[in-house]
Amino acid sequence: MIEFLNMGGYAVFVWSSYAVAFLLVTLLYVRSVKALKTLQSITEASVSEAQEVSAKRTFKEKSLA
Repeated sequence: MIEFLNMGGYAVFVWSSYAVAFLLVTLLYVRSVKALKTLQSITEASVSEAQEVSAKRTFKEKSLA
């Protein structure tokens, strides 16, 4: 087991590479989730604004009839 963890004398390079890769994947995941939440809130705001405009138009059309 120790020989496997030592990686033939290259353990420092191998395990640090794994650590850097894990850190970058985690960072990418966190940034992607944050961007998704931002886009969802922008989309929800746009949809609610469009629904308000549609409701106002419908109210005006009913009052004119």
